[in-house]
Amino acid sequence: MVVQAVQLCSVPLSGILATYTPQQLRSLPPTNSNNLPSTLSRAAAAYSSNLLLLLDCWNDLEGRERAYLPKEAKEPSQAWSDRIRRTTFDNRFEPAIKDYAGLLSVFSLNDDVAKSIVKNKDNIDQCGNDIWTFFHEADQWCLRDGWCGIMVEFPIEDPSITSQGEMLASDRRPYLVLIDRRDILNWRATKINSKPTLSRVTIREIRLEPDGDYGEKEVTYYRVLLPGEYFVFQIVEGKGNEAQLLLVESGTTSLNEIPLVYYSVTESQLFSAKAPFLNLAKLNIEHFQKRSQLNEVLRKCNLPVPVRKGLIRTVDDLKKVPPLVIGPNSVLDIPSDGDFFFAEPTGVAIAASKEDIKDLEAAMDRMTLDFLTSGDRQKTATEVVLDSTKTSANLKGVARRKESAMQQVFKFWVSYTGESQGGGIAQDEDLLSLPLTPKQVDKLESLTAQGFISQRTLLLLLQRGKTLPRQLDIDAEVAATEQVQITDEVLSP
Repeated sequence: MVVQAVQLCSVPLSGILATYTPQQLRSLPPTNSNNLPSTLSRAAAAYSSNLLLLLDCWNDLEGRERAYLPKEAKEPSQAWSDRIRRTTFDNRFEPAIKDYAGLLSVFSLNDDVAKSIVKNKDNIDQCGNDIWTFFHEADQWCLRDGWCGIMVEFPIEDPSITSQGEMLASDRRPYLVLIDRRDILNWRATKINSKPTLSRVTIREIRLEPDGDYGEKEVTYYRVLLPGEYFVFQIVEGKGNEAQLLLVESGTTSLNEIPLVYYSVTESQLFSAKAPFLNLAKLNIEHFQKRSQLNEVLRKCNLPVPVRKGLIRTVDDLKKVPPLVIGPNSVLDIPSDGDFFFAEPTGVAIAASKEDIKDLEAAMDRMTLDFLTSGDRQKTATEVVLDSTKTSANLKGVARRKESAMQQVFKFWVSYTGESQGGGIAQDEDLLSLPLTPKQVDKLESLTAQGFISQRTLLLLLQRGKTLPRQLDIDAEVAATEQVQITDEVLSP
């Protein structure tokens, strides 16, 4: 099976008038934004502000600090800049996402996976990433944003290849492209056999192109995908500042559907998943703002204000009294009934602010896996088990959705290669299970001592229960133990 397409590396887009011919589309003057491929769907537009906040947290608010620490009323610009510079964003959002994604990154390919996928598993995206690295990044994106897209692409048609055997023997093969949710601008879906199926989707591509002899510039294109064909547009400025839609590329594919997989591990309904850690991102911003406030209070409280009492009694005294100079070589004269002292803030609100920040940090910890490894107070065994059980159940549900999405990806892959089935993956169940408790370990050792289970079974259960390291070779360990036993028997009198 052959497809005509171009190799992608990044993408996001919006609508198209599919009823027009390429010649008509090339010269079509759009009359409003709804006729431009850059149009955001209602769902995408409604969630765009949340996506901006999520990306800002992911990127440590780099260059966006002013948006979250606004200038106070009558605050001098220099003081505002200094306040921003003194406040560090303690990013708890990104590590939480990566912790969860790490738990999903351990999976194995089933025996029924297509040979072409297995052959190319070490470079699944034509960019040098193996299948585990590729989906580890996909897991991070969909946990961060709610969902992302995975396109199954295919190189431009080679007319010299005329059979499936020649194609499989050549270097031409499918590859995967990871697409940020922000770049999938609009879509249309129809129901086929009660299943929502994409009938059109627009993806924005931002390409770096030469600018002058040595420079580069970003140019935005819009790739509109339809079942069996695609169009690539560029929006240029026309006469009277009107936007003109320019068709720069088009082609056909051998598929009767759009090879884009909606990849989400939290929600199966097409393009509807919300970011599971959005509240964590909002709390992280609040934490940043309150830390800034506390820093300013502490800074000002650490600077006592000199006060002299009795020297200025009238308005005219203000003009006569020289500026206050304090130092080892200066003398300060005050009236006999006057006084001089340093006024220091009481700092009553500081303790309350610190407690408020601690409460925020505890709330953020509850949204992450930190309860498994940290916490200011010692949790009871029951609390740990309850928290861990809830997390484990959530992770297993996430793993099931990942397995289903990857089956879809493999299905599109073999639609290009002509293989009979794509196959699937198996998520590591042991990784998502709870570790054995000391009481359970003692029980297993007791059963071994009584002869109810073998030493090898004990080691396997301890390894599965996360008491022994995953990389431990059980068979080698059992063989070594048996050899020691034989040697002891030989040497014993």
